[in-house]
Amino acid sequence: MITIRQPVTVKYILTEETKQAWLAELRRMINATIAELEELEFRGKQWAREAEKQGEAAVNAAAERIEMERVERENRREQMIQQLTQIQQMDIGSEVPNGQVETSVDVEIGTSWEKVLLGAEIIVKDGVVVEIRQNGESRQ
Repeated sequence: MITIRQPVTVKYILTEETKQAWLAELRRMINATIAELEELEFRGKQWAREAEKQGEAAVNAAAERIEMERVERENRREQMIQQLTQIQQMDIGSEVPNGQVETSVDVEIGTSWEKVLLGAEIIVKDGVVVEIRQNGESRQ
């Protein structure tokens, strides 16, 4: 016998409560990113004034740094807005993949490799594991 590691997909059954919690968290994160952008704009003006005292190279470096940070935050905000839209469109009761964990699986002579390859899934509803699917079979 040999023990191997295998990824286990965690899926959530989307309930109204879960959906609203995810939407609220995304809205909070979007607002935090907007606040970061506003803070960056304020700090950027300070950095620009300080850089002017050090010459053109410092001004260019400060402008480049500010622009990189602004673009990174705007991209993050746009990704979260897309996630928000996707969640809003999801049907209650649908299974939504939400990460992976790892487990150990014992494999021995005679084990069906196809079943091992089917892997495992943990199904969660409102924070409670309601089903474990392993090797193509459901355990509730």
